[in-house]
Amino acid sequence: MEAKQKLEKIISVLPESKLREIIDFASYLRDKEEAEELLRMQISSKAYSDWLNPKNDIYDEVFKDEIK
Repeated sequence: MEAKQKLEKIISVLPESKLREIIDFASYLRDKEEAEELLRMQISSKAYSDWLNPKNDIYDEVFKDEIK
């Protein structure tokens, strides 16, 4: 049985309150995946690699009093 069919069978007998929990959980999973994809895109960006460049370490010294 496919996953969707299994899920439909399970949720067909659940009360409304449990269905809301399933919706909340499914939304969480979707949002988490979107956030992870955004993070992957940011990490692979040129701006991020420039930020990590050792030439920019001078800013660590400049702002050392503000970083605690």
